[in-house]
Amino acid sequence: MKRWLVLSLLTPKDLIEPISNFLTEQGAAGIEGVEEGLEQERLKAYFLQNGSAQKILCSLRQYLKSMHEMNPKIPLIEIETSSIPDQDWGENWKRFFKPVRVGSRFIIKPPWTKIRLKRDEIPLEINPGMAFGTGTHATTQLCIALLEKGLKRRGLSVLDIGTGSGILAIAAAKLGASEVWGIDIDRTAVEIAKENVRLNSVSDKVKILRSRIGAIRKTFNLIVANIDYKSLRRARTSMLHHLKKSGFLILSGILLQEEERLRQHYIRTGKLRWTETRRDKEWVCLVFKKR
Repeated sequence: MKRWLVLSLLTPKDLIEPISNFLTEQGAAGIEGVEEGLEQERLKAYFLQNGSAQKILCSLRQYLKSMHEMNPKIPLIEIETSSIPDQDWGENWKRFFKPVRVGSRFIIKPPWTKIRLKRDEIPLEINPGMAFGTGTHATTQLCIALLEKGLKRRGLSVLDIGTGSGILAIAAAKLGASEVWGIDIDRTAVEIAKENVRLNSVSDKVKILRSRIGAIRKTFNLIVANIDYKSLRRARTSMLHHLKKSGFLILSGILLQEEERLRQHYIRTGKLRWTETRRDKEWVCLVFKKR
């Protein structure tokens, strides 16, 4: 029988939204909140126990620690863990995932909802399952806004590193990219991304692979990577190798205190020109152009 990891956090009310978004992006199948006084709420997030519990816990602890370091007035939130047998969480979590507008044209929606689109709006059907990328997190939204800007010329090729749910790869295809590759090392993410590609009818443009960037034998006009700081540092040489001349790098998953170190790390190659920075609360997205 399946079991579920339950993470419980006593959270100040002004932090409920960002922490809930982070938990969702880490693959929470559902999040519930119960008020505990005027200033706090007990958040409970449910994760299918599939061997990734330690990784999720480490990511959450680092996220909470970073929030505290940025603003010492924010308490360092403790995490309580428990394990429960399988219940119908697969259906219950759906009420937490609602349509959201991202960028200037995209409406990200789950496949079980119907909405009326306005003129020029582009739907993105995303079933996140246990993969990163519902569109609610600031890093995803920053990347989509910059993809809109970078893909104004149609027919470009795009590589999405750490594709997760496939949301950025699908967005690139709907913006006019002629060829998009999405890669991830997580087997579950690859399966979910392939299903989302099918849902959005972009299978003719988007190729999803379980792979590391070093195994790819192709260059691209644009590379987008919404991953963590350490992975962005490690992948610098590989990304440069796979980026065409005058191509663009869009890098996200970067906290404010990491911004300058990472920007200098890429500039020091001598092969890139920094062109833009966008920020949303504590998150940063950097854009570089290959010389």
